[in-house]
Amino acid sequence: MKKIVDVIKLGESVGRKLSDNATETDKRRISDWDETASGKEEVLEKLSDPDYIQEKTLYYKSFDIAGAWKRAKVRKLAQQKSMHSKMRKLVWGAAAAVTVLLSATVYLFQQDDIVKENVEVHQAIANILPGRGVPVLYLDDDRQIALNADTLDIEGTRGIEVGKKMITYSKDQIEKEEKYNKIVVPKGGEFHLVLADGSEIWLNAESTLQYFVHDIAKERVVYLQGEAYFKIAKNEQRPFKIISGEHEVKVLGTEFNVNAYPENAEIFATLVLGKVRVADLQTDSTVVLLPNQQAALSGAGINVKEVNPEDFISWINGRLYFEKMPLEEILNQLGRWYDLQVFWANEELKSYEFTGAIWRDNTIRQTLDMIEKTTDVCFTVSGRTVTVNVLL
Repeated sequence: MKKIVDVIKLGESVGRKLSDNATETDKRRISDWDETASGKEEVLEKLSDPDYIQEKTLYYKSFDIAGAWKRAKVRKLAQQKSMHSKMRKLVWGAAAAVTVLLSATVYLFQQDDIVKENVEVHQAIANILPGRGVPVLYLDDDRQIALNADTLDIEGTRGIEVGKKMITYSKDQIEKEEKYNKIVVPKGGEFHLVLADGSEIWLNAESTLQYFVHDIAKERVVYLQGEAYFKIAKNEQRPFKIISGEHEVKVLGTEFNVNAYPENAEIFATLVLGKVRVADLQTDSTVVLLPNQQAALSGAGINVKEVNPEDFISWINGRLYFEKMPLEEILNQLGRWYDLQVFWANEELKSYEFTGAIWRDNTIRQTLDMIEKTTDVCFTVSGRTVTVNVLL
């Protein structure tokens, strides 16, 4: 305990020195600070940055200390002891520098002449709402249209009904050659598309789909990056293909989900109804999926397993379902939906698992609170950054 108190005092001394209020005791304490201390240079650099101090001001003012203690107390004592023994060695290595940074920042933000912020601003930090991203439609003539109005009139697009959350194409178009449009759905967004052949596609956050407009080509082909749920109109003479990188899903008429985010090592195709042929173009391997099966494509082959499709398509119904899912994957999903950046205080936390269902219209704080109740982690939200740390 004495060691921690000494480090806190050092942090306060650093804060007073940066605000020109250092005493002789503060100067001696700083002078005695080991020149080779881990993280020292980074600490001083951050504390000399006014923008950093302002950012942390919002964070500390919005931190619910009473709520944090309440959440900590509901943990079982046995779980706490197990976690302490597992994490103590991992945390203490960087604890000194972090504590100095914390203590000095707390001192600085308490000074009235550093920054004065409206209370409403930092109260709203942890109430980040989902579904705010605005999709963009890219036409074949290079026009770009932000889909942020209830209805849009686009010159020269007869047979296309464009709205804020949905585009519907019809066959009321007389064209001699196929054209391709593209929809880009950013973080925090989603979109529903009805193609000219009657097929429906639901696009998840941070996804891109390039798709045919007139439905006159020999094959129906779309190109996906990200995640989408497909309900394909049946046409045995004209197959429907979804291409993502070096992977292909070919169908005649079916419902399925494709998860093909570029940062993931694998692409997942999950079948709900019908049949699909999944091909890895790199290895020339092919499998036919039946309902309740999922294919994982990695460039080294295709693995198939039995799954409950509802676990993987619940997002189209406004819900996120996690079954023993690592926190890293969960936070990736939440980052896309709430438009967040995630910082991990310790890499081991990424592998912690969580099981539960979360509604997508929750605020980020409501969602994170649910995860905290059954795991030994805690989350802090500052602006659009979520920090994941161990519950001590």
